[in-house]
Amino acid sequence: MKRPIAIAAVVVAAAAVGLALGAPWRDLLGTARDVVAWQVQAGQPDHADAMIAMPDGVRLATDVYLPGETGRRPTVLMRLPYGKRSYGEVRFWVDQLTRRGFAVVAQDMRGRHASEGVFAPYPNAGRDGAATLDWIVAQPWSNGRVGTLGCSALGEAQLMLAAQGHPAHRAMVPIAAGGAIGSAGGNRDYFSVFEGGIFALATGAGWFGAQGGKTPARSGPHPIDPASTLDHLPIIDIVRQMRPDPTDYEAFLRNFDVPGYWRDAGYVTGKERFATPSLLVDTWHDPGIRSTLDLAETLARGGAPVSTIIAAGTHCGYLGSDGDTVVGDLAVSPETTFGFVDAIVGFLDHHLADGPAPQLPPLSYYSLVEDRWRSATRWPPQAATLTRLYLTGDAALSPARPTGPAAPRRLRSDPADPVPSIGGALCCTGDPEARSGPVFQNAIEGRDDLLLYSSEPLRAPLLVAGPIRARLRISADVPDTDVVLRLTDVDPEGRSLLVQEGALRLRYRDGFDRPRLMKPGEIYDVTIEIRDIAYLFRAGHRLRLHVAGSSFPRLARNLNTGGTNHSETAMTVANIAVHSDTAQASELILYALPD
Repeated sequence: MKRPIAIAAVVVAAAAVGLALGAPWRDLLGTARDVVAWQVQAGQPDHADAMIAMPDGVRLATDVYLPGETGRRPTVLMRLPYGKRSYGEVRFWVDQLTRRGFAVVAQDMRGRHASEGVFAPYPNAGRDGAATLDWIVAQPWSNGRVGTLGCSALGEAQLMLAAQGHPAHRAMVPIAAGGAIGSAGGNRDYFSVFEGGIFALATGAGWFGAQGGKTPARSGPHPIDPASTLDHLPIIDIVRQMRPDPTDYEAFLRNFDVPGYWRDAGYVTGKERFATPSLLVDTWHDPGIRSTLDLAETLARGGAPVSTIIAAGTHCGYLGSDGDTVVGDLAVSPETTFGFVDAIVGFLDHHLADGPAPQLPPLSYYSLVEDRWRSATRWPPQAATLTRLYLTGDAALSPARPTGPAAPRRLRSDPADPVPSIGGALCCTGDPEARSGPVFQNAIEGRDDLLLYSSEPLRAPLLVAGPIRARLRISADVPDTDVVLRLTDVDPEGRSLLVQEGALRLRYRDGFDRPRLMKPGEIYDVTIEIRDIAYLFRAGHRLRLHVAGSSFPRLARNLNTGGTNHSETAMTVANIAVHSDTAQASELILYALPD
């Protein structure tokens, strides 16, 4: 019998996408602060639906907004799949930028809304962006310098454009754009719909079901609520239940292990030589936060200036965190505001119009619970030290390595009754009651398919800042299964707040390019990445690690057969063991900053 499944939603593409999608998709809205921020009624474009020809003859619909003054102006380009004139993020930045003397160009991507052609994420994004820059710099109102700006899909397309090396592309501000990453940094996140080799079901099916149409006639949302379809098997048929027209959903599922498919799709490989000065912005509870940090390293290798800002919040919720707010169940009350609009405009003004150089460190990040902004020259911060906590046979997280034998702890992972996703990095479920981000986990901690490891109450505060990973000794009685980890903060009253999470499909334990099934009963040394964080655990609180075999519907269930999963319906129960003793210790590894 299935237990009720609690599902959570993340802000998608600057919160106002919920308004564009319609009532069934309003759960994609962010905090009230975000919604208010985007509800700007920008004026009508000075040039509407200019049809710009691409090299292959396809024409893309483009709006131009000009500032009041005449003359040649710096320009900001925003390319998007959501509808250039109705989309809240575009309206917001048109209002902010034109009043400061910038021209703004907003363009429907190929195959979307008023543009011609066939949409796909993102084999054409680089070439189409470069052709659009050619058009912009030829206009009498252009000073020949163009910046790019936008969140999520609007950010990802900027990376594809930057890889073209167009001389007019003088600055970019990709926000929550970790989905642009391909194989760079050892990743395989592609469009932020994979995590540890597991398909991010709610995000992937929800996005393609809502916005995945490949032609302008199919650009709009479809009324089928994904919450009613996500438990369907095989998962490759889910989006076809939501919309009859083709999308790239099925191709994404089939081709995770096919490098050529993704290389042709334009995702960042790490071999590019980026030269465009960049300001990356993200939030700690965005699904792609690790990918954003990897992108910062990849961009820096090209030699161009790169600054990164990591705020509190969920996907595209950066403006909402610039003041008192609540993210999930966590109150955020910064000592000082960051001033995102001024920082972004100042960065663009410097590179496009010779304004003052912005005083931005390589990395600015918000420390949760501590409620203060910090800066660093690298990540993890230079002063952070590696800290290890060992999993013990009696369910403890201990700074002392086990010194004697201990029986393994076991859990049962049943795909017919998966562990529900509560909070965290979940998107696009259609469930209006669910939330994302740091949410209390007590509702699932009594399940018998979840192992808990808890530290002693902390004698002093512990400030964690950096990547987190667990090295576990795992065995199972099936050829393949998943391990899902959640790190929580347990207060003296016993409330267990999600801090961060991560997962791995165990066939990819040796790398995504070397999938290998397991031998039942054999013990494997497995490293599982948990998303990065800057978070203060207060004195008297405990750290807790969840070990589970699923998180549904955030992640597609592993059917535990060793098969393809996406095209199958047969399933079996996995019995998973976590081993930790003197000979084979399992450990949680994190970075801690001194006070």
